[in-house]
Amino acid sequence: MVIVILIITIAMIVFIANQTRNEYEAERSQLVKSFIENKKTILNNELDRMFGMVDYYSSRSKLAMSETAKDRVDHAIDVARFLTENIHFSHYTYKTAFEKYIIQYDKDNSPGNIYIIDKQGTVVYHPIFPKGTNLFNLKSPYGLFPIRDEITAAKDKGVFMENTMPTEAKGTRFLQQTTYIRNIPNTDWYLGSAFNRAELKENVTKQLIARVDSVRFDGKGHYIMLSTDGTGIAIPGNSQLIGTNLTDIKDSSGVKYFKELISGSMQESNPYVFYEQEYKDWNQTAQVIANCRMMEQWGWLMCAAVNIDDLSTIVAEKNTAVQEKLNRNTKYSLILFMFSAIFAAGISWYFSRHVQKIFSKYKKDIETRNKDLEELNIELTNQLYTDHLTGLPNRNKLVSDLNSIKMPLLILLNIDSFKKINETYGFIIGDFVLIDVGERINSFQCDITFECYKFHGNEYALLADAEMKRSELDALMSKLSDHLEFAVKYEELEIEIDISVTAGVSAEKGNVFEKAGMAMRLAEKKKQPYVIYDTSMDMVDEYEKDIRWTKIVKRALNENNLVPYYQPIANSKTGIVEKFECLVRIIDNDEVITPFQFLDIIKKTKLYQHITKRMMAKSFETFSHNNFMFTINLSIEDIMDESTSRFILEMLKNSGIANRVIFELLESEGIESFAVVNDFIKDLKKTGAMVAIDDFGSGYSNFVYLSELNVDIIKIDGSLIKNIDHDRQSQIIVETIIKFANQLNIKTVAEFVHSESVRRKVIDMGIDYIQGYHVGKPTANITDYLN
Repeated sequence: MVIVILIITIAMIVFIANQTRNEYEAERSQLVKSFIENKKTILNNELDRMFGMVDYYSSRSKLAMSETAKDRVDHAIDVARFLTENIHFSHYTYKTAFEKYIIQYDKDNSPGNIYIIDKQGTVVYHPIFPKGTNLFNLKSPYGLFPIRDEITAAKDKGVFMENTMPTEAKGTRFLQQTTYIRNIPNTDWYLGSAFNRAELKENVTKQLIARVDSVRFDGKGHYIMLSTDGTGIAIPGNSQLIGTNLTDIKDSSGVKYFKELISGSMQESNPYVFYEQEYKDWNQTAQVIANCRMMEQWGWLMCAAVNIDDLSTIVAEKNTAVQEKLNRNTKYSLILFMFSAIFAAGISWYFSRHVQKIFSKYKKDIETRNKDLEELNIELTNQLYTDHLTGLPNRNKLVSDLNSIKMPLLILLNIDSFKKINETYGFIIGDFVLIDVGERINSFQCDITFECYKFHGNEYALLADAEMKRSELDALMSKLSDHLEFAVKYEELEIEIDISVTAGVSAEKGNVFEKAGMAMRLAEKKKQPYVIYDTSMDMVDEYEKDIRWTKIVKRALNENNLVPYYQPIANSKTGIVEKFECLVRIIDNDEVITPFQFLDIIKKTKLYQHITKRMMAKSFETFSHNNFMFTINLSIEDIMDESTSRFILEMLKNSGIANRVIFELLESEGIESFAVVNDFIKDLKKTGAMVAIDDFGSGYSNFVYLSELNVDIIKIDGSLIKNIDHDRQSQIIVETIIKFANQLNIKTVAEFVHSESVRRKVIDMGIDYIQGYHVGKPTANITDYLN
């Protein structure tokens, strides 16, 4: 009986301890996960709220400034009526008196400006343009005539107009403005009051800064307001950083958190960044999580940050609760055990001799439980350093470990085309791939001991404390690349996915994380399995490169320095130039910049659609005064963007020269998005425009799709043309394309005709048009061809 009682008691003790441990293990991971997800939700909600406030401030400010502009005009019209009804001026004297009044009236503190023009568009008074200047034919960069449109639309009761005007009399920089204009009774004059976008932005900025400085959420949560180049606009707790560049600011672990926030926002990935923030104004330091979004309308980055220091309090409270529960269970178990022991002692003195053994075993169990509790406490504390999906250490743990390593060897890895895996198979299989790849990386064996880490998305890292020569690193990376070329098998659906990775390696002291990242980006760009960082590399940080080109393009758009160059296309039979291809260029500090340097970067931003629209407007303006045909390049981004595609069709319908316009589509882009492109081509052809496929033969040339697209012209890729005078393989391919085109009555153009021998060869083969430096280089002026 004593044995049975003791066994039951011990079983209960073990059961209670195991049950408590299991509950704790189930709750610990959910605790941190829920905490972080809650903080992310708060950040998203606050950014949504702030974006709503910006819309509110913008609309309210614009309404108020519009009302002010209208009141100024209406008040001045009332003065005009008073002058005519109560003071009997002559017509000339009346105009002179009213002009003097307006000049004085324009000097008040109201935003914007007030001006007078006559019905021919001649300036009577304007704060920017001299009196007598005729603005009737003033054209905006978008091909519109703002003053002409104002005069046409103005009625007796007045009208609001949205237009674009230069910032100075002979300037090339234009700003969008809102104008209220009205005819002055009994005259051929028109009175207008206008405010521009810069004034509206200044008004909205003041209101927004006031909100950023005053609003707090989730305790110490706050907003941060930055410009796209990383300059601080409003930074609660760190007012000394306002007006300075923040991209090189680091926390104690070396994280350039502002740089990561800005870079992620401009790439529209909007990452959540964990970092340590020092608040000098508040004399405190805190661990925070932050997120930013781009405000395209005003060129700001709006961020929200919340404190996560209270996680330690939650962890401590949880530890206390678990300890109390274990103590309580221990107490009940001891009471039960004591009753059992007394009962057993009363039965037999023999069995009482075994009580001490039971106590010893119970004591050992208590010690074991306490040890387990300490391990669980350590594990909970380290939860912030573990990736919840793979169980591998995360980025925070890597940053922490780097501080204690003397000779860091860091390898950053990225799964190739992981986005397509998610899109094709779904996130469940995508997560399965992430876990399997993590296990594969972790299983890599060599002479050096590596620690494996998992970042957000499809990024991993390997870290070792070792010094290696370049040849040894190459051998190591070759072995690792071979190890990571494998197939992930998802047995339930019989799916097999081929995996490959791209890696960046750095064994340099100082900023090893950033250098490995630079090497990985270069490997992705060059389509290489890995790149090892070298101090001799002439690499520009991708973020800084993106910022620099974004600023250059934005400046070119504002200052009207984005211009088309025109390359001639000649009839192969007559040699006469009949067409031109319109090519975008930027003039920056007297340097002509080609799109190869900036176009891929700008496609990631919303500036790209403005480039297409500006090119369209200027090209149409050039060729509206001659009889040449001209071609304009379109990308799939242009076609997919509703605003751009609508602009293109409107320009064609209203230009009167649609039958001389040819739109060039890249072969690869057109084929991959056949349905969308086909619908757009049908709309283009309804206007009378023509369609060409550019760079045909550069990749997979789908003749079936090409025939269904009903194109008018094929431009044969320069890689096939440049050596066609002696390359038989190129000749065979081009002959096939020409034969196919002739059967469908499609015209052909040979690009990259750079010599007389190439010109003769393509003419002999029957190509219809030729283009290249042998025909003519791109030029900003086609006057010579007109003559």
